[in-house]
Amino acid sequence: MLDPNLFRFIWHHSRREQIGILLLILASLPFYFASLDVPRIIVSEALQGGAFPKGSLTARVFDWTVTLPDFLGGGKIVLSEGIELDRISYLLALSFLFLTLVLINGAFKYVINIRKGILGERILRRMRYQLFATLLRFRPEDIRSVKPSEAASMIKDEVDPIGGFVGDAFIQPVFLGSQALTALFFIMIQSSWLGLIALAVVMVQAVVIPYLRREQIRLGRERQVAARHLAGRIGEVVEAAPAVHIHGTAVFDKAEVGRRLSQLFAIRVALFKRKFAVKYLNNLLAQATPFFFYAIGGYFALRGALDLGQLVAVLAAYRDLPPPVKELIDWDQQRIDVAVKYQQVVSQFTVDKLLPEPRDERPEDFAGPIRTEGLRVLDRRGSPLLLNVSLTIERPSHVALTGGNGSGRGTFAKVLGRQITEYEGSVRIGSRELRDMADETAGRLIAYAGPDPLLFVGSIRDNVTYSLRRVPPVPASSCESRARQLDELLLNGDEINLGDSWIDYEAAGVSSAEELDAAVLRGLAVAGLDEEVYWFGLNGRLGPGTNSEIAERFVEARRRVREQLAAQSLDDLVEPFDPDRYNTHASIGENLLFGVPVGHGPTRTEFAADPYLRAILEAEALDEPLVEVGLRIAELTAEIFADLPPGDPLFERYSLIRADEMEHYRKLLDIVRQPGGKAHISPGARTRLIALALGYIEPRHRLSLLDEAFNARILRARKSLMRHLPREYEGRIEFYDPAKFMMAAPIRDNILFGRIAFEGSRAEQRVWQVVRKVISELDLEPVIYRIGLDTEVGVGGRLLYEPQRAAVNIARCLVKRPEILVIDGALAPFGPGDSDAILKRLRSAMSGRTLIATVPDEAAARDFDILLKFDGPNLVVDPEPAAAVA
Repeated sequence: MLDPNLFRFIWHHSRREQIGILLLILASLPFYFASLDVPRIIVSEALQGGAFPKGSLTARVFDWTVTLPDFLGGGKIVLSEGIELDRISYLLALSFLFLTLVLINGAFKYVINIRKGILGERILRRMRYQLFATLLRFRPEDIRSVKPSEAASMIKDEVDPIGGFVGDAFIQPVFLGSQALTALFFIMIQSSWLGLIALAVVMVQAVVIPYLRREQIRLGRERQVAARHLAGRIGEVVEAAPAVHIHGTAVFDKAEVGRRLSQLFAIRVALFKRKFAVKYLNNLLAQATPFFFYAIGGYFALRGALDLGQLVAVLAAYRDLPPPVKELIDWDQQRIDVAVKYQQVVSQFTVDKLLPEPRDERPEDFAGPIRTEGLRVLDRRGSPLLLNVSLTIERPSHVALTGGNGSGRGTFAKVLGRQITEYEGSVRIGSRELRDMADETAGRLIAYAGPDPLLFVGSIRDNVTYSLRRVPPVPASSCESRARQLDELLLNGDEINLGDSWIDYEAAGVSSAEELDAAVLRGLAVAGLDEEVYWFGLNGRLGPGTNSEIAERFVEARRRVREQLAAQSLDDLVEPFDPDRYNTHASIGENLLFGVPVGHGPTRTEFAADPYLRAILEAEALDEPLVEVGLRIAELTAEIFADLPPGDPLFERYSLIRADEMEHYRKLLDIVRQPGGKAHISPGARTRLIALALGYIEPRHRLSLLDEAFNARILRARKSLMRHLPREYEGRIEFYDPAKFMMAAPIRDNILFGRIAFEGSRAEQRVWQVVRKVISELDLEPVIYRIGLDTEVGVGGRLLYEPQRAAVNIARCLVKRPEILVIDGALAPFGPGDSDAILKRLRSAMSGRTLIATVPDEAAARDFDILLKFDGPNLVVDPEPAAAVA
């Protein structure tokens, strides 16, 4: 956890770097002082001739001698005997010396600022990492009360200004303070009176300006709160817009928002007044001080008490005095603001108790039964969820939990699955208390599959093997030292490989990535998803780095499928792609292109708008016929599907027009039906009509719009398109070739190399049976499954259906081979028949290990070893054989 004191946290983790930068600042001060003194020397000695007594043309300059004190002997050490220079040479030498000092001081500032920035980013990285690590140690009860968006915002955004302050925490006041004191000390040396004036101005800035700016900061915070409330209210009204319209309360809501705007306006006006008052005072002090210098310093210069060079040097030094003072004031205000933000962040990540840190455990400590003694769970309101459960579950055994909705059945499963750690009494596995186990230890021993599967962005494989990613690539032998080493590596910014080196192959019972895929598929087979993974693979594509031998085997599969279909008199079920024939079961667009777009292909409308395609269509006189086909499709669709609701399956399957587009096409048809209406079709509407026609498939849509002559014209346009393909289109289209594997096309299309003639029929199933047999004969099934496992699940698994997400979650639990598997409502997304089959396979997979599952009724628990029945929060009877109550 973070130290509650910001400065202590910064110093503890960065004192070596802080001290190094502070020493660098001290090293820069002599050069800064010298840069203030050189202008005085230029005016007094070079311009006024102070170094050239009695009008001499040359003088010995830059002679430096150190006089030792009496206790060291009182001698002199000559550092430089100097050189003879005339006045112009001396002036140029001093000018170049001044330029050199400016460059040196700039270099010091550059190095200091770079090191400050790196230091700030390093501490910011540590702070974010520690906050995230602390969040992962929250107990399940605590983390459920954290809003994900708020936690992410705090770690990402709210600590950002804190990180920006880290580099300035100790260095900025020393750096700016030393510069201001050096300039003030230099002025004091030249004239004590002018030094006192400068000191007085600095004191006014240091006392009055912070007081005024505290009020400015308060108003700024008040403005933020008011703006946040205004945004919240506007969002609330927008979300409740139907209620506003139903009840006619728009006037009231406008009045309320207007009142909030007025309050915000008043705050902003007060803020502007305060802001410009502070700015006015700062400018006044900055401009008034030179007045005193010119008046009083000039008076002293005229009286001979102050040299003109000293006056010029004082003015130059004062120019460097206000900026550091102003920045010091800004630093103080930033310190107050950042300290408050830091306290807010720390308070949000401070809980009463955290989960234990990783530590080494002895396997024998977990050998033995599961024992609960006086187990009692209450919700946040104090209502009992589980009352005084004391029992012993021998291991291994299969335990069924039954009970009504809201009973202790689910709560007991969550306790055993470590989803609830805030309980009274004791739950022990062997000799160890369940809630005192570290996540790493419990994760190897227990797996929990709940009703809400949580999937991450990535592939199916990534999500299933996520439960095995727990072996950091560090050489330490013990669990504690490995965790410490990993933390240090991450905090130091070292690159950590996040690939397969994290996989715990031993836990999965495998030794290679290929064996791991087989284990993943076994887990998915238990959950009933292996067949769908196979189809995902058929619809997938080979990667660009695929071995050419695999591509050749798929081409061979294409040939064998064709032969076996012919041998079984099924070859008429697949119409192949032929360069010289129109494929009646493919769309007009597919026949025209006769290939597959490489990468993310264009939509049908984008394809219809392509300049090259339109030129080909116009050259072959196909643009007008396609517009006519599009109009006929729109007209017939409007008639046929007029009475169907938008979500009707027939509409979705057979209509080329989406439900939300239907109204647009109706308006277009109204225009066309008017006398001379076709002439008024806009270019954009013509493109949409052509796109509509390009998606037409005669056997599927059955509107009788195509004939042999039209098909022949499409074939002629296809050849023109391929023959005259521009150079910029090369590589963007992969044309069909019977002897070549098409990397841009799905594996399914590569194997069939055509279109199934009777989709959805029994014949289609027979075709896929042949395909699957050939794939098995050529040993291509592992490739298909591997591609299927690469299927992306999307954010939160949104690209999968609910049962598919549940299956991935169950497989994730199984692949790590836990000693105890808890199934708590994880089978709810499946139908009754599927859930019974999966439960049976789960019992087989967990043979010799402990399975604890919630089941809907006692009949479903018939084959389990033990049945636990719950009535409300109470365990009705002690553990008994399930067969006894079947």
